[in-house]
Amino acid sequence: MKITDKEVFEIAVNAEIKAKEAYEKMASLVKSDIIRDELLFLAKEEDKHRQIVEKMAEKFKESEEEPKQIEIEIMGEFKVIAEKMSEAIKKPDINLDEVYEIAMEAELVSEKLYNELAKYAANEKTKVLLNMLADMERQHFNILKKHYDYMMQYPDVYKEELYDQLMKDINFNF
Repeated sequence: MKITDKEVFEIAVNAEIKAKEAYEKMASLVKSDIIRDELLFLAKEEDKHRQIVEKMAEKFKESEEEPKQIEIEIMGEFKVIAEKMSEAIKKPDINLDEVYEIAMEAELVSEKLYNELAKYAANEKTKVLLNMLADMERQHFNILKKHYDYMMQYPDVYKEELYDQLMKDINFNF
């Protein structure tokens, strides 16, 4: 799929906005303070990513270069997952497990996107920044995966306030 630099920035900004909205929605649904705090942390991270991408887009505009067509292999998949996330968070009867699954997939696709974009970076500083964003997306995936695995293993405990109480009450003195 061929796409211009400008279109890439627009899609990336929109995806970061949708990811932030998804994490905020997920945070509003969980009963665990610990999980909510981590989800709100992820929402803030996605907002920072949006700001970074917007600054990169501004720099591109300032350079007054003609947008060039670039080949981004992952873009089709990126658009699909962004749409899935958008639809999932609009549902009134949202399924938290489903949103976690979509969010994990979105983080992996975002990682691939930023790694691909790094190949087209105009300078080393931009390349480093895009690679850092890719690494951050992988870390977000790891956080979500940890929560998801616990939810699947302990569904009755992890989705309730009991999780927070258990974590507070555990005595690690043997």
